[in-house]
Amino acid sequence: MTTTATSDLDLPPGYRIDPKSGAWISSPWPEDPEAKALIVRQSLGPSLIDWAEGRGDGPGLTHYLTGDQWRFTPGQKRFLILWYWVNEDGRFVYRSGVKRGSKGTGKDPFAAAWLLGELAGPARLHDWDERTGTPVGAPHGMPLVQIGSNSEAQSKDVLRIANALLSREARDYYGIDCGETRTILRDSGGRLEVLTASEKSSEGDPATAIALNESHHMTESNGGHNLADVARRNVGKSPASVQARMVEFTNAHRQGYDSVGELSYKAWQAQAAGKTKKRDILYDSIEAPPSTDLYDDASRMAGLRAAYSDAEWADIERLSDEVLDPRTSVADSIRFYLNGLAAAEDAWIDPRAFDECARPNLTVMPGEQIAMFLDCSKSSDATGLVACRLSDGHVIQLGVWQKPHGDRGKTWLAPREKVDAAVRNAFATYEVLWFGVDPSPAKDDETEALYWASSIDGWHRDFRDDLALWAAPGKTGGNSVRFDMRLSEVGGVERNAAFTKQAERTQHDIDTDKSLTHDGSPALTVHVQNAKARPNKWGVSLGKKTRDSSHLVDLAVCMVGARLGRQLVLDSGALASKKKKRSGRVW
Repeated sequence: MTTTATSDLDLPPGYRIDPKSGAWISSPWPEDPEAKALIVRQSLGPSLIDWAEGRGDGPGLTHYLTGDQWRFTPGQKRFLILWYWVNEDGRFVYRSGVKRGSKGTGKDPFAAAWLLGELAGPARLHDWDERTGTPVGAPHGMPLVQIGSNSEAQSKDVLRIANALLSREARDYYGIDCGETRTILRDSGGRLEVLTASEKSSEGDPATAIALNESHHMTESNGGHNLADVARRNVGKSPASVQARMVEFTNAHRQGYDSVGELSYKAWQAQAAGKTKKRDILYDSIEAPPSTDLYDDASRMAGLRAAYSDAEWADIERLSDEVLDPRTSVADSIRFYLNGLAAAEDAWIDPRAFDECARPNLTVMPGEQIAMFLDCSKSSDATGLVACRLSDGHVIQLGVWQKPHGDRGKTWLAPREKVDAAVRNAFATYEVLWFGVDPSPAKDDETEALYWASSIDGWHRDFRDDLALWAAPGKTGGNSVRFDMRLSEVGGVERNAAFTKQAERTQHDIDTDKSLTHDGSPALTVHVQNAKARPNKWGVSLGKKTRDSSHLVDLAVCMVGARLGRQLVLDSGALASKKKKRSGRVW
């Protein structure tokens, strides 16, 4: 059975299950009728909906495909009512929003309609009705509404739909001139425009509203993080009377790629779990039940109907064919058509499961017994140091050194002095019983000696008598810390076999038992989520996506290595021998 990556038993914070379809729903729309009525009374959403649908002043919007009067779906209406919900202090309840849905659920047209509402509709809190006590909306005086995405073409697509939603009558009534990159209100100079990726050209007047389109594509490497940061600053510096905000419109993100969409999801999850002081992120998603079996006809169709429940126009039969198309990967079927957060098909672990294993409040105290592993690189990959507590297997990151982005990284070399200091500090702080170092084969440019050779020699010389078990035991050719994973090295085959078995055990402890705990460090999390399953003759190990990939996994290797060291110490009896030796020592 091929299903999404999470079981129904692991319902994340902030979700509820629809009793009819089994869909996972994240919208905080209440079930209680009185609670619903209270939100509706305290929201500008109903008046904005009436404006767009032609029941207010003016002709409203026209459907860009049919020419009929524009109509929001029920789910879109609920989002707008929540988004424009005002508290008793006259502030919007939600500061940031995400509208996530399957491909073809109408995110672009909805974004376009919302942006036009911010441009010309009653989107600003103007006053309170003295008789009813409800908020009264009015258009912004000189709105600046922006669309941001990975490419100008994507932003122009949304703007083109927005222009198509304006009939000739509406353009005349509201005084709007439509353009390819900018649509302008003639009287006030207000505008709806494309937000460019250039930070210098984008930093300007405070925006009144911004839509980020397809934020699941926006990563640090393609400039998406920078654009999102600019957008947040543009709304963040708006006057209190404006209360500018930003909404992301996105498909399900690919986990472990650190996209803007993924970062927003994690921020909302932290909020929903009660880990933040404020609960001001509105995250709206309808997802097929995770138990949906892609290759069972009834289950697949039911899952698609659940994910597209708010899109009456969706051709479920056609969508089903797309899911079954052999050119569509399982992960893409889950993300784009079921709106689920699937792990990549070759992912080593389920990223969400690893997130759930984080225990940042657990502390490894000075003097506690640990095993640790150092994965060395000279310049391209990261050098990482991770420890594993002997008593319970808790994993902590002790250090990571990796090439900076841009010009600063062109001549960067791993700082051996800083790595050495971190290793020696670990020995001074904890009782290190096992230490493994996988050296890089790279050579020093000046001496032609192995880049890490002198460091490893120093650690072997200084700590050989402190370790309960050597990384490479043996009177001849043994070394207390060197754990060389190259198959060409003596003992390399045995070390790779042991590492692979520990990688399988680690994957099981994360995805199935959920017994592994870690400190939740961001770098460790990213490296583990980047790791891909790599089958070999001993089982399934882990590695990078490709040899030259910039998505690093070195701390994931260190985690497995540290856990292997712990297991070797526990299985060897060396710990008991060390205790016995210590008990007979005269202090």
